[in-house]
Amino acid sequence: MKKINATRLARALNVEEDARLCKDIPDEACNVIKGNRRWLILAQIATALAELMTSAKTVLPWLLQAVGAPVWIIGWLVPVRESGSMLPQIVLGAYVRRLPKRKGAWLWGAGLQAACLVLMAAVALMSSGWLAGILLLTLLAVMSLSRGLCSIAAKDVLGKTVPKRERGKVTGAGASWAGGIGLLFGLVLSTLNDIPLWGYALILLAAAAVWALGMLCYWNIAEEAGATEGAVNGWQHALSNLKLVREDAHFARFLLVRTLLLSTALVTPYYVLLARENDTSMQVLGWLVIAQGLAQFVSSWIWGRMADHSARRVMQWAATIASVLGVVVWLHLDWWSGTPWLGYFPVVIFVLSLAHAGVRVGRKTYLVDLAGGNRRTDYVAVSNTLMGILLLVVGAVSMLLALLSNLAVILVFSLLGVIGVWLAQTLPNVQAQIDEES
Repeated sequence: MKKINATRLARALNVEEDARLCKDIPDEACNVIKGNRRWLILAQIATALAELMTSAKTVLPWLLQAVGAPVWIIGWLVPVRESGSMLPQIVLGAYVRRLPKRKGAWLWGAGLQAACLVLMAAVALMSSGWLAGILLLTLLAVMSLSRGLCSIAAKDVLGKTVPKRERGKVTGAGASWAGGIGLLFGLVLSTLNDIPLWGYALILLAAAAVWALGMLCYWNIAEEAGATEGAVNGWQHALSNLKLVREDAHFARFLLVRTLLLSTALVTPYYVLLARENDTSMQVLGWLVIAQGLAQFVSSWIWGRMADHSARRVMQWAATIASVLGVVVWLHLDWWSGTPWLGYFPVVIFVLSLAHAGVRVGRKTYLVDLAGGNRRTDYVAVSNTLMGILLLVVGAVSMLLALLSNLAVILVFSLLGVIGVWLAQTLPNVQAQIDEES
């Protein structure tokens, strides 16, 4: 049971998209070396903690508000972060797989992210307004590209150095420890009333230091050369298989549903902006970080087993929760001109993060089971390529809506989620079909 829970935890907390399109590392290429597990877990803890400390959904919106960046720039944070880490995997995955050793690629990606955080700290101290917003967004884009490089390398290093039956346990342990330390980070923030800009810069520099510690751990991983086969150029593969959207009605419908359910990820910064408008103290940000971390932790056991029975239902239930939440918040704060009470927004972020985790787990499970067999690479290539582009398109739409109000964005995204839930009902229950065939 412990091993199953660790695997489920790893799947639910893993925010990376499997966009590199490489086949599994063959068992004969795996070389278990004593001490690798420890260094891998420590590096994963550092990675997850650094990303939590600079979350594009909670911490960075708070920072951009503090430097006086316009709302439309803040609306680009999540689209840039997500698409920026997805598209490089599609393009670079095949090239990284050709390297006999991939540890170096991870170290380059981590080093670039640490350097970007140092530059972000300098921007926070030396700039303000739209210029600071543009510079911070540009650095986030570079970080996202580097994050994609780390993701490509990390999957293969894990595959080469840890046996197949042990990988979920290693990833789950790293995610669990990172979640616990992340809660401590949130608790520290929750004890502060407010901090000057140098305080934000200190957070960014601390995250850079955590990345440096992660690099030190990863450097100690013993990776032997080999296993350069199995790569697919994701961009070329996607372009050659775009006909699947026209030929496979179920796949096309899934892509439409997935596009509509992007709202559960993109809407979070607007809740954070509302929270800061209501209370600018760091206590609120601390509790938002805690709420997000707790939601990610508990979601593993809530959604993982449900997705094995019906991934479609998981997507529907999770998106329904996010949509109802948005409509209720809009009615309360806009229609009824209500006032948020103490703990209002941490509860909102907890529920939303829980719902988004369900959408993520559901869509990943559904796509894998819908494809089946040798078609998985084709489906993943087309899906992730289109989603990487559509994230930027939806980000542009949210930017225009943000010119009206944050609540307007929340309402529109909630209604898009409702449409996605309705369309998902027309998708086949692929898990039931698999059970019947078996």
